[in-house]
Amino acid sequence: MNRAPTSIRDPLRARSQRGSIILFVLGMILLTSFMLMRFIERAHTELLTEAKHGQQVPLRHEAYSALQVTFAVLEDIAAIDEGLHSPDQGWGKPLDYFEYTPVEGIDVAVTVEDETAKLSLANTDAITLTTLLTTMDILNIDAERITDAILAWSRPDYVAQFSESEANTYLRRDPALAPPQRPLRTFDELRLMPAVLQILCDENGEWNETGHRFLDNVSLLPFEFTNLNTGRADVLSALGVDDANLRVLEDRRLAEGREPPRPYYNLADAGADLGSLPSNDRFGTDAQILRITINASQGGRVYKLVALVRSSGAQEGPARPDSPQVEAQEPTSEPRPWTRNSIDSPFQILDIRENDGF
Repeated sequence: MNRAPTSIRDPLRARSQRGSIILFVLGMILLTSFMLMRFIERAHTELLTEAKHGQQVPLRHEAYSALQVTFAVLEDIAAIDEGLHSPDQGWGKPLDYFEYTPVEGIDVAVTVEDETAKLSLANTDAITLTTLLTTMDILNIDAERITDAILAWSRPDYVAQFSESEANTYLRRDPALAPPQRPLRTFDELRLMPAVLQILCDENGEWNETGHRFLDNVSLLPFEFTNLNTGRADVLSALGVDDANLRVLEDRRLAEGREPPRPYYNLADAGADLGSLPSNDRFGTDAQILRITINASQGGRVYKLVALVRSSGAQEGPARPDSPQVEAQEPTSEPRPWTRNSIDSPFQILDIRENDGF
C-alpha cells in the first residue's frame, strides 16, 4: 500500500487538530455561558428574596407594635371596667382608643373579635351542634350526618351513627385515612368528612354559602361559655335563647347614632334585661378568648398578623393536645425577637400566626 507523502499528511493533521481545538473552545464557551446564566438567575432570585424580606421587616415591626398597643388597651379597659365584655367598651377599636399613629407611610388596621361569641366544637354536644345546623336551614337528617361526622372524627369515646363516619369507611379510601379522634386543628379537616363535603361544599370542594355561615358560627378553641354580649344569633338560638330575646340582643348591638348600652357584666344583668334564660349553664358575659387581626401595609405590600389570646380572668377549657405549655425563659439583656414569649402581656397567648390564617 502506498502511503501519502509526509508533506501532504502534515497539513491534513494540522487542520484536524485546529478543528478539534475550535470545537473544544466552543464547547467551553457554551458550558461557561450556561453556568453563568444559572448563576445570574440564582443571584436574581436571592436578591429578590432578600429585598422582599427587607421590605417586610418594618411592616412586621409595626404590626407587633400595634399588638403591644392592643394588649395595653385591653389591660387598661379590663382594669377600669370590670373585665372585657363587649367591644362597645372600646377594645373593638384599640388604635382609636389609644390614639395610636403608625410610622409615616405605613397603614395599620386592627380588629379584635370575641371568639367566645361562637360555639366551641371542642366542647359542644351532639344536640346543640345539630340544632345549630338546623337553625341554618339544613335538613335535620343532613344536620345529624354532619354532627355525627364531626364527633366521630374528634371524640375518642364517640360511636358513629352513620356508616359514612365509621373508621372503616375512611380506611377504604385511596389514600386511606384514620380519624384522629382528637379535637380539630384546622377547618380543612372538615372537608375530609363525606357529609361535610357533600352538604357544606360546592362541586369543587370549596365552602358554599351555608359552609361559610357554619364556619362563622363555630370555633376550634375550647371554652365553656358563649358570651351573651357578643354571641352570634345562630349560636344563641341553638343554645335555647328565644326569638324575643334574640331581638333584644340584636337591638342592643345596633347602636348607630346613639350611645351604646352598658354591657352585661354578669348573668344577673342579663336576666334583668332578658328575663328567663335557658338553664343549661352555657352562657357567660365575658370575652374569654380574643382573635386579634393586624394588617400592616405599605404600597402594595401587606403583612398580616393574627393572635389568639385568653384573658387573664377567663375560665380555661380543656387543654389542646397541640398547644403544649412553654416554660418561661430567663430574662436576658440581649434584644429578643418577636415571639409569643417576648411579648409583655397579662394575657395568655394561645397562638400567633404571621401572613397566615385560622
